[in-house]
Formats: sequence, C-alpha cells, structure tokens
Amino acid sequence: MRTMSIHYVCRCRLWLVMAMCLACLSANAQGGKGKNKKRNQPAQVKSATTKAEQPQRVMCEFFEILPQFPGGDKALMEFLKKEVRQPDEAKDVKGKVVISVIVETSGELTHFKVARSVHPALDKEALRVVKMMPKWIPGSIYGKLVAVKYNLVVAFKGEEKGGIEAERRDK
Repeated sequence: MRTMSIHYVCRCRLWLVMAMCLACLSANAQGGKGKNKKRNQPAQVKSATTKAEQPQRVMCEFFEILPQFPGGDKALMEFLKKEVRQPDEAKDVKGKVVISVIVETSGELTHFKVARSVHPALDKEALRVVKMMPKWIPGSIYGKLVAVKYNLVVAFKGEEKGGIEAERRDK
C-alpha cells in the first residue's frame, strides 16, 4: 500500500512540473507586447568607419518599394545579356551564380559577395558585370530610402549561342 502512494505522489509531481513548464512556455511565447516595438523596424547596421566619418545606415528586410535597376527588370535582363560573357576556362560549365549586394540609399551597389558559386571563372565574370552596373533606384520603407540587401542571379548556359540568362532574386 505504501509503494502505491509513493508512485501516486511522484506521478502528481511530474504532472505538476509539466503543467508549470507548459504555462511558462505559453506565457513567454505570448508575452512582451510592448517590449519588442522594434521588431518590424529596420535593423541598425554599423559600418566599419567611425561615427564621425559616416552616419549609421539602416538596412531592412521589409520594404514598400524594392530597389530597381534603371529601366526595370527588362532593362536588367538586357544589360546582363549584353555584358556577360562565358569565360574560356569554363566553356562547358552551366549553372547559376548568385551575387549578394547591398543597394545603398544613393543607389550605389556595395558589399559584393558570391552567395552561391558554380565555378571560379563564372563567379569572377558575374562579379565583374555586377560591379559595372549603373546606380539603381533605391528601396524605401514608409517613404524613407533604406539600404537593401539584394541577390542577383546570373545563369550561364555553357557553350550554347546566346547562352546567358538572367534572373532576379530578392532577399
């Protein structure tokens, strides 16, 4: 009889602990209504220079207006088709190179990075072309110009004539 009461007490304690854990998790998930007011606000990104040299810039992931190549997507595709060349060292290589850039509030592209590599020669060619792009129309949120991280996809089709394809990918 005594062992039955010990098991009963242990089971009750276990259920009590589990109920308290569930209550804490639920309260934590729903709480903080006024605490996270900055959740939908643009994140502050510090630059490498001092504050006196350059003010902090704002980068965000939610936009009213995305950055745009001058003339729109069609002009971007034409620019890429005109400028991108299949490198000799990668004649038969097919694939999509993703270049990550930041479109600054001035429209300049900065912080070039190969986000997805296919072949070193294709990566180099995609970077070369993206770096020579003209200034873009910057993105905005709530009517304010903001710096936006943007991914450009340059697709290489190998040896085929007119084998360069372009595609846009937003982040």
